[in-house]
Amino acid sequence: MDQRGCAVPRPWYETIFDERYPELFGPLERDPEEEVSRIVDLLSLPPGASVVDLGCGRGRHAIPLSRRGYRVTGVDLSYKMLRLACERADREGIAVEWVREDMREFVRLGAFDACLSMFTSFGFFNDQENEKVLRNVSASLKEGGTLLLDLRNAQKGLAGEEEDLEKTMGVPAGRLRLHVHFDRQTGRAHAEHELTRPDGIRISSAFDVRIYSEEELNGMLGRAGMHVTAVYGSLEGSLFTPGAERMVVIARRV
Repeated sequence: MDQRGCAVPRPWYETIFDERYPELFGPLERDPEEEVSRIVDLLSLPPGASVVDLGCGRGRHAIPLSRRGYRVTGVDLSYKMLRLACERADREGIAVEWVREDMREFVRLGAFDACLSMFTSFGFFNDQENEKVLRNVSASLKEGGTLLLDLRNAQKGLAGEEEDLEKTMGVPAGRLRLHVHFDRQTGRAHAEHELTRPDGIRISSAFDVRIYSEEELNGMLGRAGMHVTAVYGSLEGSLFTPGAERMVVIARRV
């Protein structure tokens, strides 16, 4: 409630990660086993390294990493996503430490060899709070520890135009509509996902993320005590160009 007694809407990141998420976003996700292989290569992760997956969701990367012998901590604010992750890990006999906490508050001083932030899980908040997340990451990494940020490429922003994509899915069957508006003045992407199931029922969600440029991230990471060592256009390590779909940033704590 605000001072007038009116209900204050909860921010999108407190409501979007629920039972609808796998249907709405699952079709856009890639094979996590393949992605984990790329992550291990890009970070040159030694056997048994300690890794924190920040914004781990339902454990798509945390569980495969643990299966490969890494000591993994998965952090997420969503109880429902963590419950799915925990249930899957238990079924597969995989040991992962699951932590329900806001990434703006999660800090473990010098605890981790590496930190992951996948599928544009960075940029949910305002600029000051996003910088706080990076400071927390830096503090939580061991000296020389590495951060991998998997982000949408700001240079491929939509120049103020709207992009609509219609795609028919196999399983779960349906029609997924993506509507994305990129605001060049604020650097934020406003997106809506709507899935129409075969029975005609529609489910939808909307979110708003700050999309940073390479130059902005260089400054933010530097202020947080990290140094950018590489920028790629994909997890495959492709050349980063203005037309790349992704921006994968590797930074090291100095």
